[in-house]
Amino acid sequence: MRRCSFDIFDTILTRPVLDPAEVFRVCGTRALKLGWLTISSLEFQHVRVKDRDRSCLFVEGGENTLDEIYHEIADTLGLSEELIHKLKELELEVESKYLIPVPKAYEMIEQARRSHPNVLFLSDMYLPEAFLEERLKQHGFWQEGDRLYVSSQLRKSKGNGDLFLKVLEDLSLKPQDLTHIGNSWQPDVAMPRSLGINSIYFNDANPNRYELILQKYADVTNGITSLWAGISRYTRLTRETGTPKESIIRDIAASVAAPILTAYTIWILQQAKAKQLARIYFLARDGEMLLQIAKEIAPKIYPEVELRYLYVSRQALRMPGLTKINKAFWEWMFDDTTFFTIDSLLARMCLDRQSAKPIFEPLGYPEASWQKDLTAKERISLRAKLEQHQPLQSLVLQVAEQKREVLKAYLHQEKMLDGQAFGLVDVGWRGSLQISLENAFEIFGTRNPVGFYFALDKPTGGLKHKGEALAFFFNLNNSVGLRNDIDYRYVSAMEVFCAGCEGTTLEYTLQADGSVVPLLKHKSNEPALGWGLKSFQQSVTAFVRHLVERSPADFSFDTSPKLLREALDEMFLAFNNSPTQQEAEAFMDCPFFDDPNELYHFYWAMPLRLGDVIKYAIAKRDGFNVHRNAWSEASLQVSSPLVKKLVPLAIILRKLLKRLKKLLLPK
Repeated sequence: MRRCSFDIFDTILTRPVLDPAEVFRVCGTRALKLGWLTISSLEFQHVRVKDRDRSCLFVEGGENTLDEIYHEIADTLGLSEELIHKLKELELEVESKYLIPVPKAYEMIEQARRSHPNVLFLSDMYLPEAFLEERLKQHGFWQEGDRLYVSSQLRKSKGNGDLFLKVLEDLSLKPQDLTHIGNSWQPDVAMPRSLGINSIYFNDANPNRYELILQKYADVTNGITSLWAGISRYTRLTRETGTPKESIIRDIAASVAAPILTAYTIWILQQAKAKQLARIYFLARDGEMLLQIAKEIAPKIYPEVELRYLYVSRQALRMPGLTKINKAFWEWMFDDTTFFTIDSLLARMCLDRQSAKPIFEPLGYPEASWQKDLTAKERISLRAKLEQHQPLQSLVLQVAEQKREVLKAYLHQEKMLDGQAFGLVDVGWRGSLQISLENAFEIFGTRNPVGFYFALDKPTGGLKHKGEALAFFFNLNNSVGLRNDIDYRYVSAMEVFCAGCEGTTLEYTLQADGSVVPLLKHKSNEPALGWGLKSFQQSVTAFVRHLVERSPADFSFDTSPKLLREALDEMFLAFNNSPTQQEAEAFMDCPFFDDPNELYHFYWAMPLRLGDVIKYAIAKRDGFNVHRNAWSEASLQVSSPLVKKLVPLAIILRKLLKRLKKLLLPK
């Protein structure tokens, strides 16, 4: 009858920190608070790691026990026997609280018991055998008749192979009668196979590349990024998926989006508490996901604050906030979207066709042409004509005034005009929604908000914020942060990470009872929901809940998350700059809305078109992306083999043409 053996750590049990050595840092922190140590928690962690290796020199097979490790620590630090006993018991206590089950392990062990009622557990581990057996019982893995083999107890290891030989000898098994399952390639797979034992590589609990990047920064973040990496792993392990695409969406949500959005939200709450804001308004739709995160974390940071969702959009606020026609107005009207028609311009101006006909037709734009996509030259020409058209400008200001009154009723309904200090949350990127609201507030006679952004560029048209405008990642208005120029890789990614489940807000409608209801373009954001947005959001929320529920009792949410920015940045750039084929394919149908009125949408990762690559090569096109917000690296990944080969050649040819042009031009 075939028997099955299981590795324990990161196969059936794991921790909420990525590196097991982070447990020692936690022990050091607690021991320091108790007055047991005179060195820092980081120094204790280093001593604990080194002394385990050092004590291996004095034991058979190099497999030492916890007692032997702490015997070495006593010598290194000159600690009493009583204090060493306390430190050792503290480590066991922390391990006991930290160890959590790998959900899929239950299914694997149940399947193994169908071949034989009892399973075997093997571990290259210094922790006591009795302690490990107790943890297996605690989490429902152990049953009467199971066997446990621990390297430190037997002075034999999986890595050397003699622990497997011990199992075969004890149970009178032939190598082919045993199957071993584990997560570490050499001791759990390669070694048993070299002995003729079947082995299965189970690496679900192994860290992915993003979690490994977070772990790199553990020392400079006092272990926070290690904890977050472990929480990311646990989120992946506990969320089941039905397809490979769903698995990729879950993993990117848990390992990339969640750490970034969580750090940003913690910073918002910390700032709101410092400024004693009564309310924080999360602006639609970017604020939908952030609000969910804030609801989970706020009780740990600023439980008194009121969290609200405000239905707004550039379209819904810009017109009510318009008090004069200036450069900023025209830049908004002629924002360089991929498609631009007179119909889309009218939607931005909130004008109907009947009102527009007497203006546009005399200028040479018959109604039949209003759906035509205008070229760059045609857009410039139209703008020049309209900038001189006073009747149009007067009409636009009348419309703005009408919409401002309805907006005032909506903001009053949402308690924004009651005089209490409040903040606005918008991902970025120039704070235009805040400026539009501030223009209206100036007329309404209320206080200005504090704006909280992920990143902030300078407003266009020479405009400035009247209230505070703060940013997490970088703020070009104050020349602080991790960038000195707008990083469009983050612009498109954060729009995807913060996508909402509803349609965009177009305007507000006044009801008979005096209430105001936002008018949405669509009730549901069907393209995003069809891609998998709900699952993406649920994985992010699961990460946050695990962080709140499974963080150590002495873990503080008071540390500035700006200290994590370098780690988060490296992690994000690994995702953005070198997506795997599977990651790129998972975002092929992820929608990206380029137009403020959602008249059309593209997809974030769209295969490059052969014609566009050729046009780029001969300087007939500025780039090869299908649209301006496309994820370039992923788009290349999902392109045809021919296009993938031609892109590097197109880049070289473009550079040669540029050099040739310089040589031929007269000096």
